[in-house]
Amino acid sequence: MKTTRLIFLRHAETQKDPLINAAKWDLSEDGKQQAENVLKMSIMEFVDVIYVSEEQKTFLTVEPLAKKLNKKPQPLSFFNEVKRGDKFLTKEEFESEKVKQLTNLSYAAFDGESGIEALTRFKQGVEFVIKESQNKTILIVTHGTILNIYFANLLDDYEELPNRWDRTNFCAVGVVEHGKVVQDIC
Repeated sequence: MKTTRLIFLRHAETQKDPLINAAKWDLSEDGKQQAENVLKMSIMEFVDVIYVSEEQKTFLTVEPLAKKLNKKPQPLSFFNEVKRGDKFLTKEEFESEKVKQLTNLSYAAFDGESGIEALTRFKQGVEFVIKESQNKTILIVTHGTILNIYFANLLDDYEELPNRWDRTNFCAVGVVEHGKVVQDIC
C-alpha cells in the first residue's frame, strides 16, 4: 500500500520591493534559477499533487516543475507565511522582529499573527491535504518561517528555532510521512 508522503518546499529567493506587498513579490534572478533547479531534485519526480500558498512567490517557484509534471498548483491560504503587516522593514528591523517571533511563538510580529496561530492554521492545512490526497505524494510550497515552526513542532525542538530559520536556504526541502520527519529541512 502506498503511503501519503508530504514534501515541503520553501519558495525561491524573491526580489524585494518596498513599494509592493511581500505577498506579490516576484522571484529574483537567483530565485528563477533556483526554481529551475527544483526540476533536478529527484524527489520531485514522484509528486502527484501540488499545493502552494496564496503568495505569488510560491507559485513562481513551482511553475517549471508543474509544467513538466503537467500538474496545476492549488493555492490554499493554510500555507501562507505567518501573517505580517504591510509595512516594509529594513533588514535590521526585519531581523529583530523575526528573532522575537521565533523565540516567543505567542508574539505577533509585524502586527500580524503569532507563531502559535500560524502553526494551528498550517496544521489544519496539512490535515486537509492528507484527507484530499491520501496515499499520494503531496508537494506543499510554502515559506521559511511557518515551515520552520511546523518542523520544530514535529521534532519537539523549539529552542533551535532562530538558528533553524537562519540556515534554511531558499528551495530547502523537508519530508514527512505518518506525522514523522523523515528528512529535515535542508
